[in-house]
Amino acid sequence: MKVLITGVTGYIGSHLAKILHSRGYHITGLDKNWEQNPVQKYCERILIKDVLNYIMDEEYDAVVHLAGLIQVEESVRRPSIYYGTNLGSTQKLLSQIGHDTHFIFASTAGAFDPVNPYARSKIAAEDIIKERADNYTIFRFFNVAGSDGVNMQVGRSSHLIRRAAEAAADKRLNLTIFGEDYDTPDGTCIRDYIHVVDLATAIADTLETGPFNSPYECIGSGKGYSVKEVVDAMKKVTGKDFKVEYGTRRDGDPAKLAIDNQFSLLKPIHTLEQMCKSAYEAELRRK
Repeated sequence: MKVLITGVTGYIGSHLAKILHSRGYHITGLDKNWEQNPVQKYCERILIKDVLNYIMDEEYDAVVHLAGLIQVEESVRRPSIYYGTNLGSTQKLLSQIGHDTHFIFASTAGAFDPVNPYARSKIAAEDIIKERADNYTIFRFFNVAGSDGVNMQVGRSSHLIRRAAEAAADKRLNLTIFGEDYDTPDGTCIRDYIHVVDLATAIADTLETGPFNSPYECIGSGKGYSVKEVVDAMKKVTGKDFKVEYGTRRDGDPAKLAIDNQFSLLKPIHTLEQMCKSAYEAELRRK
């Protein structure tokens, strides 16, 4: 099977490419960031381009569209950039795929409570896919964390588990919790966390099974954890009592996002503690 992965050098893309390579897939990787990236060894073709400027020069059995902008705070400040990129890149790819191509899209659990432009841009892309694609699977990812021991999150850290791992690894002076006055048991936001390997495996299994053509499929562990619970888990597995401070709420953060209808092919095997431990070990490896 020939698969195009957009955003292949990113966090999810690099893990997925490794799994698909081990299963014998022919992978074309599309990304604008390639310098010294280990994912190159998993790809038969490498395309160094922005998705918005990409012209497809061959047919694929499947396209896994992972590229996009994901920072909630930034989307509040610059909504036009998020709509232009997240919606525009999806339209660009859909205009070029074949009739039988399976289009897999990385959406967000934020679409359940779309209080920011990032989430709304993903919902708009979902709508376009349902209109224009014959074969598709839309995934709404919950918070992705952890590492396979080789690949890791790239770019600026914005997600809780990575930031907590940085604090445990003495790469930041303290960890800031944004808001402790939410309507939750301990006052902090609740999120569902999924290990990146469990998520990437579910995508790979979907490529083998075929398109679902459903409104969306949820990828999460099935359990919600508060920010304080995640911090406590990181401290426990690392043995590091790093400093924690409290700040004001961030714009666009809902109080709770947790899964209620799990994707049928998803079989999560990693615990929150394993996500924290592998994220911490990744930070120790990071130069």
